Amino acid sequence: MSRKETSIFGLETITHYIGFCEKAVQQLENDQASLLFGFSAILALNHIPDWLQYKLTIEQRKVLGVSSVNEAKVKEHFENKNCDVKLVRSIANGFKHLRLSTDTQKIEGYGAGPYGVGPNGVPYLLIDRGDNFKGQDRWATGLTLCQHVLTFWTKELESIL
Repeated sequence: MSRKETSIFGLETITHYIGFCEKAVQQLENDQASLLFGFSAILALNHIPDWLQYKLTIEQRKVLGVSSVNEAKVKEHFENKNCDVKLVRSIANGFKHLRLSTDTQKIEGYGAGPYGVGPNGVPYLLIDRGDNFKGQDRWATGLTLCQHVLTFWTKELESIL
């Protein structure tokens, strides 16, 4: 069976998989301090390019403008459009290989974490985007990162969903 024909627990199309990702992000919305929900959402979102690479029809590839893109370049095509997609991949791969290039923390306690980032007095997951981002742009909560990436994919793929 080819990857194109594979069904994973009933998920068969990119539409099914985006729905799965929406549920993963919703779980994180319900408990944004949960490492399980945060990492599940990040992993799910990280694998959207794989689904695009292997599950799209020729017509869907044309609509998205990736018909001439080598299958191995699909990830780079979309990462070049949105730096948060690349950040999600960096976190997912860093967790997998134990070589995280992005600082992550679980923030707990009143007054903890950078000022003005995250919910006040409620635990959450924090991501440091790095020195090249200034002020509050340097920080993202796990929830906001996942929401931004899901919104990007939903808009980017709306013509084929």
